[in-house]
Amino acid sequence: MRDLINEFATQYVADLQRQLDSGYGQRSLQNPVLFLFIGDKSVEALRAVCASNERDWQNSRGVLYMHAYQEKTWEHPQVLGCRLPQADADKKTMRSSVHERFVEDEASKMELNKAMKLASVRIAETGKLFSAFQQVNIAVVTRADDPAAILLPELTLLLKSYLNELFKNVSADLYVLLQERNNGEAFGFSAALSVSFLEELNRYQRSDYSYRANLLVTEDLVKLPVEHEKAPLFSIAYLLSDKTEHGLFLEGGMQENYELISKLVLLNNKQAEHEFSEGNEGYNKLQFIRNIAGDGGQSRFASAGLSKVKRPTHAIALTVLAAVFDRYWERLKEGELVPKTKAREKLGLSAHELERKMAAIMPEPHMLEEMTGLMTSGVSYSELSGMTMREAELALFDGSSQAFFETNMASVAKERLERLLVQEPLADLIQDRVMADERFGLYAAYQLTAEHANGANLLDELRTGIREAARQVELIRAELAELYQQRVDRQDIRVGGFFTRDKERVRTLVRHLLHVVYEKKLELLEWELLHALLVDYERQTEVIHRQISEQVDQLEGLQKQLREIAQASVREATDYLGKNVDEYYESVVRDTMRSLEAAKGSGFYMEQRYIGSGALLFQNRIAGLVERLCQFCRNEILTRSPFALSFEAELLARANVGAAYDNRSVLTREDLFFDLSQVLEQRAAVHMEVFHFLQKHRYEEKYLFADIHNDFVQYVLRKDEGIRTYKQGCIHEEQKSGIEKMNLMGGFGMEDLMFYRNNKKYHASYVESGFVFDRTGEEGAS
Repeated sequence: MRDLINEFATQYVADLQRQLDSGYGQRSLQNPVLFLFIGDKSVEALRAVCASNERDWQNSRGVLYMHAYQEKTWEHPQVLGCRLPQADADKKTMRSSVHERFVEDEASKMELNKAMKLASVRIAETGKLFSAFQQVNIAVVTRADDPAAILLPELTLLLKSYLNELFKNVSADLYVLLQERNNGEAFGFSAALSVSFLEELNRYQRSDYSYRANLLVTEDLVKLPVEHEKAPLFSIAYLLSDKTEHGLFLEGGMQENYELISKLVLLNNKQAEHEFSEGNEGYNKLQFIRNIAGDGGQSRFASAGLSKVKRPTHAIALTVLAAVFDRYWERLKEGELVPKTKAREKLGLSAHELERKMAAIMPEPHMLEEMTGLMTSGVSYSELSGMTMREAELALFDGSSQAFFETNMASVAKERLERLLVQEPLADLIQDRVMADERFGLYAAYQLTAEHANGANLLDELRTGIREAARQVELIRAELAELYQQRVDRQDIRVGGFFTRDKERVRTLVRHLLHVVYEKKLELLEWELLHALLVDYERQTEVIHRQISEQVDQLEGLQKQLREIAQASVREATDYLGKNVDEYYESVVRDTMRSLEAAKGSGFYMEQRYIGSGALLFQNRIAGLVERLCQFCRNEILTRSPFALSFEAELLARANVGAAYDNRSVLTREDLFFDLSQVLEQRAAVHMEVFHFLQKHRYEEKYLFADIHNDFVQYVLRKDEGIRTYKQGCIHEEQKSGIEKMNLMGGFGMEDLMFYRNNKKYHASYVESGFVFDRTGEEGAS
């Protein structure tokens, strides 16, 4: 059941996000982008970034992904794979062997050239999907501890050289993933690999970095040089760790970095922002690069953090579900009590209905006539006249009369009763005529069948009938016993005169005996069967009451569970501004339900096309009710206008909800805006921890991704105006399901990294132990 409830909320979140966000067209790349993922350890990043881009970018099908791998890659229509040389199995030379074999293996290098040539042609064929086609950006992604990262300059410059043949301007940005959370396996080796890469990267990003090598290899193994002259290898090198600048591990680990890469690539390849309002500063990549460059040609790096605050849709859906059920359950309990007369009629317990049932059960009257044809013994009337009626019956029939009655009348009637109880059980009547009746329903059936009920009490009615039937049975049995004790010669029968034959007198006695005795037995049988019928009805009533009680208990448990699940979801949404959710949406549901009741009638929930009455619950158990409840919310409640508000409008609506003066859990509009800005800032902490990072080197920019015209954005842009030490702006998007914030920070050097400072010792120790991490063979860098 909990799975059903969560599935309902999850589906609503997905449907609403598609509905609200389907119209925004701002998330579109201005110029082509080609991703280059290096190493087997980047497969996870490749899959995640590709999925994120497909979801968020309108022209994502024009984006191409290259994966330079050794053993493991991922197949996708937009992914081109190129195999790199295998590394040594020996960890001591694992990293250096990749570069050594790359330099020596001309055939492998030729295949790599073919792949990169193909990639450049394919990216050039996507021109119609972009508004500017003179520029292309290479987004290089790698893990610092991947041995294949040693080929970073070769792979980047080779791809860049082919793109330079087709585009006027080719830029490259680097996204380095640093994993600090380690489960203890190979942590030292991983740290040493990462430090080795970072030291190389520190050289690549110097302003005087140069490279020359014969990397271009044609199909005829003709070699051409690739050159890079005195400039950083990458426009911007982002270092993204799974730990924030505050030293805290990210909740989502590397997954948050993958999404951040997608967002950074978008930011760096968007059309320049217009300043929609005073105080808004648009993002400018070249300006950011200049501001983090520093003095003296030293390598400077950047990092970033991303936070998202979305409408607490999941909590909203669960709160609505709980509020709707509260009203439904309230209506169930408010159903009319079944009056005594109405209960008898509905359940076939009126005198007329009971007579009809007994008439259908009892044997046909002609059966008594057939008994007169039974064979009798040759006993004379004179012998019979001195006997009691019981003795006379035995003398005449020797038990055959009783056997005939039991076989052809009593047994047949009992079988008919059993069939009646099977074919027309009282439980079905209660379900069909009380629970399914929109005026009464489950709770009325619960009250009707209870031991101490208000209004009609079915058990009292049945037990009164049982007592009366039992009294009649005892009375008739006594009358029958008295009849059997009477002497034959005392019976009021005409047996003829002196000349009447003996046989004629015996036949007269037989007719009289069968009439008075077996008529009485039939009467006794009818009361016994009525007694049995009512006793079985009593048993059925007790059974069905236990079943209904279970349903009532489950409904009360469901009410409690729905409320607990909703409140837990609201608490979880606190970081995403889940305040006032209960107060606001319970009010919305109340107003919506009143509107529906006014239009459709107060008991419309009980109709089968809506939630349905208790009979449906009784048949399909609690899961069936939850399914109907979810469907009702989807069709009748969540389609209303208050649930289609944009993020900002919904936020304001909750901010303005009325509350008692002493209700401190309800926040004002200003409180909500302040909380939202704090949450966004805290969660957007950059993904890199720095040590003694001097303020003069630290450069920051902060951007909201939202509709710049909304009140919250204006609140943020005005907040701290005039005293800010960072650049702040809004990337305008008419996005409706949430707000995002990106913090950019740059200007720090390698020695400022806590990761680098903490792990240099591992690198040094491994080198002293004979491990070779540096590039060997032909070296083109300087």
